[in-house]
Amino acid sequence: MKIIEFQVRNFRNIVDSNLISLESDVTCLVGKNESGKSALLEALYLLNPSYHEDFNINEQYPRWLLTQDRRSDGISERALVTANLQLEKPELAAIEEVLGPKIIIDEKVTASRHYNGGILWGIECDENAAIQNAIRDMPAVVAKHLGTCTNLQELRDSLTSLEVSDNELSSDDIEAATSIVEDRGLDTDSIHQILEPILTEHLPLVFRFTQYQTLPGRIELAEVMNDNLSSDPSATARSLMSRVDADFTSLATENYELRRSEMEAVAIGLTQEVFEYWKQNPDLEVLIDTDKAENGQKYIEIRLRDRRTGFSNNFSQRSSGFQWFFSFLAAFSEFEGRDKQTIVLLDEPALTLHGRAQADFIRFINERLAPSNTVVYTTHSPFMVEISALNRVRIVEDKGPPNGSVTSDAVLASDPDSLFPLQAALGYDIAQNLFIGPDNLVVEGISELVYLNSMSSILASIDRTRLDERWRILPAGGATNIPTFVALIGPHLGATVLADSNAKGMQRIDGMIKNNLLSKSRLIFVNEVLSGKNGDIEDIFSTEDYLALYNAAFDQDIKSSDLPPGDRIVKRIESRIEKEFDHYLPAQYMTRADHSFSEETVMRFEKLFTRINATLSD
Repeated sequence: MKIIEFQVRNFRNIVDSNLISLESDVTCLVGKNESGKSALLEALYLLNPSYHEDFNINEQYPRWLLTQDRRSDGISERALVTANLQLEKPELAAIEEVLGPKIIIDEKVTASRHYNGGILWGIECDENAAIQNAIRDMPAVVAKHLGTCTNLQELRDSLTSLEVSDNELSSDDIEAATSIVEDRGLDTDSIHQILEPILTEHLPLVFRFTQYQTLPGRIELAEVMNDNLSSDPSATARSLMSRVDADFTSLATENYELRRSEMEAVAIGLTQEVFEYWKQNPDLEVLIDTDKAENGQKYIEIRLRDRRTGFSNNFSQRSSGFQWFFSFLAAFSEFEGRDKQTIVLLDEPALTLHGRAQADFIRFINERLAPSNTVVYTTHSPFMVEISALNRVRIVEDKGPPNGSVTSDAVLASDPDSLFPLQAALGYDIAQNLFIGPDNLVVEGISELVYLNSMSSILASIDRTRLDERWRILPAGGATNIPTFVALIGPHLGATVLADSNAKGMQRIDGMIKNNLLSKSRLIFVNEVLSGKNGDIEDIFSTEDYLALYNAAFDQDIKSSDLPPGDRIVKRIESRIEKEFDHYLPAQYMTRADHSFSEETVMRFEKLFTRINATLSD
């Protein structure tokens, strides 16, 4: 049985969540803190929880509605979560085994969990088909009398009215027919009463993991050996030991060699299991030890040893990210590999992991969990949003009373904070795609990008040296950002920097050169192609050429003779007009139409392109 969609009503800060469609593999609920993401998972978990859970109207019903709704009858019978599910072969076969073929009219069913703990099924079935299937299996002489029955009451009444006759019906015939009716449950009031236990048995188990289930570093052995556990750290510990088939008797024995042998076997198995996906420090290994307290209680200690240093410490002293990842693997192991479908709910998973480690965990979800389970997780981390799979994303927003928290699969949230993780993930994805190749030209801003691209095209059209097509031009968003931008690209990806002659932050660039983060030959200043000491990208144009762009962009008529002396055209214009202007507008105008430029301008850009191209990676 596969879950398709679900809806939560009257639960915590949710009045009506809207119908939330789920992908067949992974669905991601995105929203800011207190938006209702955790409440959605908790309600879905209560559909069929993997551990025993209580229902508490006082704690779980929306507080602002509780008093007025208590006056209504049957508040405990209200559904807090309804799921739409698709029947699959196992449950269809189980139904057919009991009632025969062609019973189910629609293979999509609904299951609603109520505050009283009960579950109500919605299913379309053919009662007459079940009756006719049963009649066909009865002795022919009985079937002849019951063949016109169309409902259960009629079947029971007709069967009860049959009497033994000398030439036709025998007591064995009637007894056989009665036995078929009773064995198939047709002596009940409704086919639904027969179907509901079958459906409930096949209802997907819901497993939820939260921060509260994180393993401790020291666990009392008696608690781990207890079979009656809830969703707490002790249950996680038991799952951990069960994953590697730990022999609890051997762990508890006084025989040192036997106990030591079992602990080492457990440790080796756990090390292999965990570090298949944990890539942040592959030199760690798991150690298991036992200890006895003064009161005689035995404890299991989980330790981690770093093979690089030989040093080991208790699991509880490792990073919170590693503790979470390790604990989740342990807890989920109890439900992995079962024939029954499992819905895996993860509340803010991997939140304490490094961004790269969060990407590893996404890979773990896709490769390990999603192929055989339906996964639903909440997040507000951009690193947990896959831009290539935005179809998985659902936006959760809390509208406040009276509407409460609502969820939508349309990325049109009215609250910008709700969309921020998606926007950040998109920006990060774009940046990663930019930093793919070895030839990155870092410039100050978007104006530089436009001028370089436009002039490169113009020079190519007149068969002069252009900017090599391999360059990927990256605007840093300001001169002071250039050093950080170069550091983010990293020394393994080639970067050439084109900077204004007086650009701020060049001391940091000098430091990067000294630390081999940037080759000295790949730092290019604009004044290398100018005769003056200072220069911006605009100064590569002749004064008349740049004034033509400026005048057209701002509808002005400034001549070179109107400008004060100086070596920076932008500053000279701003002195003339006595205010700063948007440096991008002349560049934008340059892209609107064809332009011709003087030989002075062409020669300077050609010289610059030659200098830049000389720094290309081999």
